[in-house]
Amino acid sequence: MRKPLRFLHTADLHLDSPFKGMSNIPDRLFQQITDSTFEAFERIIEAAISHQADFVLMAGDLFDEEARSLKAQMKIKQGLEKLHQYHIDVYISFGNHDHLGGSFFNMDYPDNTHFFLSEEVTSIPFYKDGAHVANIYGFSYEKRGVYEEKAQEYTITGESVYHIGMLHGSLSTNQEHDLYAPFHLSDFRDSHMDYWALGHIHKREELISSPPVVYPGNIQGRHINETGEKGCYIIDLADNHCEKTFVPVQTFRFERMDLDFTHCTSISEIEKHLQDQKDRIRETLGSSIIRFSIKLDSTAIPSVNQKDVHELQEILNEMEELEQTWVWIEKIKVQKTQPWNKEELKENHHFIGELVRMIEHDQQAWVESLSEITDHREIRKLLEPMTDEELSEIKDEAEELLLEELMKE
Repeated sequence: MRKPLRFLHTADLHLDSPFKGMSNIPDRLFQQITDSTFEAFERIIEAAISHQADFVLMAGDLFDEEARSLKAQMKIKQGLEKLHQYHIDVYISFGNHDHLGGSFFNMDYPDNTHFFLSEEVTSIPFYKDGAHVANIYGFSYEKRGVYEEKAQEYTITGESVYHIGMLHGSLSTNQEHDLYAPFHLSDFRDSHMDYWALGHIHKREELISSPPVVYPGNIQGRHINETGEKGCYIIDLADNHCEKTFVPVQTFRFERMDLDFTHCTSISEIEKHLQDQKDRIRETLGSSIIRFSIKLDSTAIPSVNQKDVHELQEILNEMEELEQTWVWIEKIKVQKTQPWNKEELKENHHFIGELVRMIEHDQQAWVESLSEITDHREIRKLLEPMTDEELSEIKDEAEELLLEELMKE
């Protein structure tokens, strides 16, 4: 029988993320935001020490960019040195963001650090008290994209030890992310590994339970589409049994919240309910960046427009710079119940019906109409590329505003 083994599994640290598109946040809060990945990393190190992990797995994208900043590299080195003091080994593979072909400073890392430095899958042994107890398998990206199916290249050795695979990639059917090192679930079922430590997808997920195939997610949300707790897993292996303990490490969280305010008849009521929500978030979730989606009845409160709501957002955010535990409203998205039916409008043969049909039919024209802004070189420095969801939201808001004005006539 193999002796129990405990290790920490983390991935997608994205140290020194720039947090583009948040320049409107006050300086003190923005400094906390930009420091958040480093603080989350320090909590990863403390978690490994406090849980007395035998070793740590870091499955790719430790750095946010292929040109790794000196600050990020020094933080990694300091963390590794601290783990070395507690005799905790670290196994590191590099992913698409921090591939081996990028630019970085040469660093002297402590002896507890083991790197996978090739796209060829290799194994590195782990010894505990002089005994060989595990083999760690993995590879690193030599360039930005690895498009070959790598999972089938993992072949375990013959020793009666734990076999653990590290892989930075995504399910071959995944359409929400860049498809790197694609794999099929059957690749894992047939692998004879005791655990698969995945990276690349920023959402925490267990793809298979036997053997465990696990994404820990990233360690700190970086935009409104990366909501909820972020952290790492403490993994306990005992022969054929695996126990996973999630450890949150985020400095603050992104959240989305849908609220039904159709009972509200004044802007003051809306303001009070939103402030109450903020206070609840402050108490239960801690520091957060929130997107509220509020549903209003256009007949009960017809005078409120998007400009009013934006001003309300600014008012609600005014005092947050002074708060130790802050709750910043990223956006208030308004959905109004209207006295008309858009589907009925679309079926009519008047101007408004033709307009609705044109807007919904020609999606590509809508995206191209924004390209002058989104493709501008200076704008790209400040903003992340728009997702399909964000483009759709802009279209829907513009369509609703246009219909409101036209239906007044």
